Amino acid sequence: MKELSFISPESSLGEDINCLTLTSHYFLENQIDPKKDALIKNLSFFEGIPIQYMDQVHGNNIELVTTHNSEPIKSTDAIFTSKKGLALAALTADCMPIVLSKMDGSEFSIIHAGWKSLFSGIIEKSISSFATDGLEISAWIGPSISCRNYEVDNVFYDKFITKDKDSESNFLKKDSAKWLFSLQGEAERILKKYAIHTQKTMMCTYESELLYSFRKEQTQDRLVTIIWRSE
Repeated sequence: MKELSFISPESSLGEDINCLTLTSHYFLENQIDPKKDALIKNLSFFEGIPIQYMDQVHGNNIELVTTHNSEPIKSTDAIFTSKKGLALAALTADCMPIVLSKMDGSEFSIIHAGWKSLFSGIIEKSISSFATDGLEISAWIGPSISCRNYEVDNVFYDKFITKDKDSESNFLKKDSAKWLFSLQGEAERILKKYAIHTQKTMMCTYESELLYSFRKEQTQDRLVTIIWRSE
């Protein structure tokens, strides 16, 4: 596979909005340790722009960011801002980085979304942070584990279907006790309910050598996805 330093949406999410996921090749060529704690310490700026991290806990807490803090925002899985010159970041290694932006670029956010955050409504809460309806918001779902590599059990299946029967469209039955679940499909389904134009990457963290997978390797290495508005 071509050694890509970053992955980004095919088209811009909003006016002056930039968004990308840094790959393992980026960390290698820039001699940056990709382990979570090292990343937060050693990748504090990107192209001169300060990066705001989160202390991700697989919950549904969202925080407004108005100024940069060198420390990760505690117990948070989504952050939101209207400020220029500030990059919002999510660390992932199978979970989804999801970025949202108003098409005029005036507001944007980033979400760290695993199944727990999805189930607890983090996407819906993040959308409600914007001072507009979904028709004026665009989204990108970054690289995550694919359906074919994400096996779950009947309890997991029942939990989602009980909450929303339409979730069933993102499950494939594997055998009597196992299912395959599409994180990206479920996220896209929710976003489309709000009429949000959504792009996504089809790269799988479990399969790609450029990406990191906790499920595959129990790694502490993390990808970094960032979104910011140019000055």
